Amino acid sequence: MLDSYYELIDALSETPRRLAALAPEPEGAPRAQEHGGLAAIVMHLIAVERVYRGRMQEILARDGAYLRSLEPDPAAAGETEDLRATLDELARERGETMSLLMNLSLRDWERTGIHDEYGELSIEDLVERLVDHDAEHLAEAAAGH
Repeated sequence: MLDSYYELIDALSETPRRLAALAPEPEGAPRAQEHGGLAAIVMHLIAVERVYRGRMQEILARDGAYLRSLEPDPAAAGETEDLRATLDELARERGETMSLLMNLSLRDWERTGIHDEYGELSIEDLVERLVDHDAEHLAEAAAGH
């Protein structure tokens, strides 16, 4: 069981690195708006990261917490013209999520909240959804590269 949790954490850790590998080299690199597809994906992932980590924190604070369905707003991630800074922000946000997850007990991974659209979701379920969401957008970024 613990191994599967570590595999999920490892999968989460790969996303910022894989996206950074798709970005142009820093020297002479275009601004984010000129490389809009990747920048938009990264900003979306930052917004989603904050929502999912918030949901995990709600569950940890209150077992059976109500988790509202909402569409993350990429504009909430802030605006930048610097793709590298946006990638760094994703790495920082992901690092906070990974730190939270690495400090969970086995029992914490099983704690649940009630999502208004999907029903009961455990922290493990949320992390699996986040990994799947990353995979969708990594494929989208790679296809557009």
